[in-house]
Amino acid sequence: MNHQLPMHIAFIMDGNGRWARKLGRARLHGHENGAASLRRITRYCRRIGIQEVTFFALSTENYQRRPAREVNYLMKLLKRYLVDERPEMTDNNIRLAVIGDVAPFPAAVRSELEESLRLTAGFDGMVLRLALNYGSRQEILDAVRCVAGDVLSGKLDRTAVETLDEATFRRYLGDPEMSDPDLVIRTAGEFRLSNFLLWHSSYSEWCITDRLWPDFDVPDLEEALNAYVARNRRYGSLTASDREEEVAGRIQDAP
Repeated sequence: MNHQLPMHIAFIMDGNGRWARKLGRARLHGHENGAASLRRITRYCRRIGIQEVTFFALSTENYQRRPAREVNYLMKLLKRYLVDERPEMTDNNIRLAVIGDVAPFPAAVRSELEESLRLTAGFDGMVLRLALNYGSRQEILDAVRCVAGDVLSGKLDRTAVETLDEATFRRYLGDPEMSDPDLVIRTAGEFRLSNFLLWHSSYSEWCITDRLWPDFDVPDLEEALNAYVARNRRYGSLTASDREEEVAGRIQDAP
């Protein structure tokens, strides 16, 4: 690995249910093993110097539409994860961050979440961000409502709306300090955004792997990173070689 590694990697963790079905087990077993994969990947990212990792842990759609038994289990799993990972986060200078609406979560889960956020607030080694009850469209809508509210209350001058830029709008999103992910990895072979980081991933590189999330491990991540390093990120501009070819073409076509 080298200095061209991404600063921020986002993961859409897909395939827990399919992984469990392959083994003839309940979906809950897949979520349990998915949490173990999250732990392995976080440790490795910290070790190689990735600055931010964001995991799509629970979408708004899943929270609202999954069977109550499965959602209750996910809440218990989240609570246990928050408690168990505190030593890991404190020992490795990892700051926990959250995006999404956790207000509907059980009080015991919110309490553990708040405690982990408080304990790790000053850490600056790496950011571990969980997207919980998260949907990107809702995040953007909430930001627009906040901008409108600040204008109506006088907190934001009306003339500022005409000159509203991306940097200002970003301050109204779920985590204003979050950088755009350089690389988004989705497991289980699905080619969908699934309402995840629509604003932030406009120029992200994507990696789709057939590996189901509980099976996703360090060699799979290394393969994705090697592919990322080999790519040429242009953000819509020309590379040096492109410009050289363009100039050579003009010279050749000149009368």
